[in-house]
Amino acid sequence: MVVGSQLSACTVFEILVVLFQLCGILGLCLNRLMPRTTRWPSRGQTGLIVALFGLGIAGALCGRHDSEFALFAGGTMTILLIGMTMGSGSIEKIEPVRPCVTSEAELAA
Repeated sequence: MVVGSQLSACTVFEILVVLFQLCGILGLCLNRLMPRTTRWPSRGQTGLIVALFGLGIAGALCGRHDSEFALFAGGTMTILLIGMTMGSGSIEKIEPVRPCVTSEAELAA
C-alpha cells in the first residue's frame, strides 16, 4: 500500500498523452480498416480528430512542465496525420477512361 501518494500535474498530463495516443491509434484503425457501409469509420474519424486535438493540448501542457512526453505527443500527431492522409482510404469502382481519338488520319508506312 502506498501511503501519501499524490499525482502531480505533470503526471496527469503525461497520462493524458498516453490515453490520447491510444485513442488516436484506435480511431485510425477503425477509420481505415472497417467497411464504409458501417458507422464505424465515421466514429473512428471523430475519435482521431479528438485525439489530435487532445494530443496537441496535452503535449503543450507537458512542454510547459519540461516533460519529454511533449515530444511523444508531437511524434504521435505526425504519424496520425500521415496515416489519415495517406492513400485514398476507400476502394470504389471507377469507369475506364476512353482512349483519346485524334482527328488526323493515320498514314500508311
